[in-house]
Amino acid sequence: MEKKKRFFGLHFDFHAGNDTEIGIRTEPADIEWYIKEARPDFIQCDCKGHPGNCSYPTKVGKAADKIVNDNLRIWCDTAKKHEIPIFMHYSGVWDVEYTKAHPEDAAWDKDGNPTGKISLFGRYVHDILIPQFKELIDMYGIDGVWIDGDDWAVERDYSELAKPYLWEGMTEVEHNRVMHDAFLRYVKTYVDALHEYHPGFMVTSNWMYTSYIPEKPTVDIDFISGDYPHNNSVHAARYEGRCIAAQNMPWDLMAWGFEWTHFADKPAIQLQQEAAAVLMLGGGFQMYLRQNKDGSAQKNRSGRIREIADFVHARRMLFEKKPIAQVGILYSADSYYQKSNIFNAAGATNALIGTINVVLDAQYTANIILEYQLDTLKNYEIVIVPEWEFMSEATKQALVDYAKNGGKLVVIGAECTRQLGEVCGQNFGEIKEFMQMYLLDEAGGFAGITDCAIRKRPCRILDIKTGDDMLYEVADLRNAMLPAYRVDAFGTGNIAWIPFDFGTDYFDARTYIHTNFIKKILNKLSVPFVEINRKMIDLSMQEQENGMILNLLNMNQGRHTQEILIYDEIAPIYEVELLIHKAYRKVTMPLGEEFSYETGADTTKICLKRLDIHSILLLDE
Repeated sequence: MEKKKRFFGLHFDFHAGNDTEIGIRTEPADIEWYIKEARPDFIQCDCKGHPGNCSYPTKVGKAADKIVNDNLRIWCDTAKKHEIPIFMHYSGVWDVEYTKAHPEDAAWDKDGNPTGKISLFGRYVHDILIPQFKELIDMYGIDGVWIDGDDWAVERDYSELAKPYLWEGMTEVEHNRVMHDAFLRYVKTYVDALHEYHPGFMVTSNWMYTSYIPEKPTVDIDFISGDYPHNNSVHAARYEGRCIAAQNMPWDLMAWGFEWTHFADKPAIQLQQEAAAVLMLGGGFQMYLRQNKDGSAQKNRSGRIREIADFVHARRMLFEKKPIAQVGILYSADSYYQKSNIFNAAGATNALIGTINVVLDAQYTANIILEYQLDTLKNYEIVIVPEWEFMSEATKQALVDYAKNGGKLVVIGAECTRQLGEVCGQNFGEIKEFMQMYLLDEAGGFAGITDCAIRKRPCRILDIKTGDDMLYEVADLRNAMLPAYRVDAFGTGNIAWIPFDFGTDYFDARTYIHTNFIKKILNKLSVPFVEINRKMIDLSMQEQENGMILNLLNMNQGRHTQEILIYDEIAPIYEVELLIHKAYRKVTMPLGEEFSYETGADTTKICLKRLDIHSILLLDE
């Protein structure tokens, strides 16, 4: 049976409690209003949240105490009336009611207390989860499930069920690996069982095979999905989208339609910007809208739903178009799992996120390369290694070979530089610690390395002995201390060494000096394929037949501070000029903007009068 495409969807959930009469106000007309406004490809609604209460009259699990009408029947029948697939929001590992009723089947912390999460070594998946979805398929004819509260809810389990898998003296990293393997077995169990029961049924576990699980898929989920944070959302989307797109599977990301602090609805323009950050990477987009505690759709008259939907539907041409890029940024799963809290990064990806942000701010196109994809290094003009300290010898050798065979390798971080330097036979000095260091911009401005200033810990810098720029202990030209970077010829390629934790630094706080620093280094290795005369614009490229798709995203507003949680205005960017280092026969802009272009022998120049939020250029060879 053909699987359904998930381009644009609406997500509703309410995590049913026992204090509200569920179904008492659920009306088809309220649901139909959203369908009419949004014209979605799918709808997700709640059937069981983290409290563990089912919002429908289950015969398998724990139903909420006050189900007055079959709320879920109304949602499913309304969706099917309009021929819209309906998916369930269902909390998996996190189930408070089940673990309360079955403490022997719960995960326990090291002090012997139940955590409210199920034990991955117990019977829950067989006794509750799988039977419950068979029940939902049979009763309601649902099309799929988006399982929430799954990988990110996994904690170290010290229960009697877990003890056979543990041993005395095991480290936290070893315990994490046990939990990692148990979780993948758990997901595989329910995915395989549900596919066998109903071959057309679509299953995903929220954040499976994303930045949370950055490895080669071994479980046959049907699509990858996750809900990025309600704030700092455009940056989260630019990062998470690239991690997911690297997997080459169907995927979508969910934006929160409101922010958590004041439960204020995000205006259309803000969600359009968030959507564009996903669509320009080939993903689908869904929007999380609140569902009332009684299960009904909230009565609404806001025009924002239609505005967002119009924006997204106009960009359907981008869906499932593979992103291509000049720069590949390595995501080392080995290093991530050494420092993460099982599937929660706990700071392990700060350097990676900071590096992605600075490369995009420098207006190079960038993709993520997952560690199992080392055979794709050759597809990138530049490959960046952002501070990974626990790469395998095979990974390090593959990176060095990439440079030796003509690639442009950028190595960031004191320890990462030391390790890869050893593979290359470099005679570097020692790693030194300083409580403050400054970068010097070509315009004469200084910027401190904020890792030590903000986190109040020493900044580690490897002495690479010689370099093109210097680091300064105080903002005074007389206090040059150590080289800031250097670029070496290596084989037929190059290696640029940045011997301090630059990505972590940029994650903490950004300055134009930091952006200019990385841009200068990248320019020495390869000029941007697309040069642009305006800042605050993200670029992405996608494959298309007989050419390329170039996306421009206006990153104004919300970029500078997380104190601005919602915003209803994004300043347009005027007189945008692009120089593309390739001659294209024809340029079109399918969304109707005013522009002009001219083609030279090996370049294409494009002038765009105005960039509002997101523009698409189709470049035909």
